[in-house]
Amino acid sequence: MKKLFNRESCLFCVSKHIASAQILMDEAQLGYPLHRWLAIGHLQEAESESLADFPLFAQKIRCTRLVLMGQDCDFNDKVPSIMDLLAEARSIASKVNGITEERHLYDALHI
Repeated sequence: MKKLFNRESCLFCVSKHIASAQILMDEAQLGYPLHRWLAIGHLQEAESESLADFPLFAQKIRCTRLVLMGQDCDFNDKVPSIMDLLAEARSIASKVNGITEERHLYDALHI
């Protein structure tokens, strides 16, 4: 079956964009207000990267992004923080790929 989305899901990319969003939000709180919009852009990238294979997770990312933009979101649960999203992305990666954070770090250091 042909996928409706051109972009395949990559949980490493999703995690990278979510982590970048958190760093940029920290910078925004330290006096760089335009960094908030850069963070929102990274959340959009994470949403797009997750949509093909993880549409429910993409919806969570979208809700967080909309709230950061000052908009409402029709989400039944509490809107997740950026760090909650990062933890969930890594949890999904562990379940899907069988790669724990410890194993990924070990592999990266022992190339």
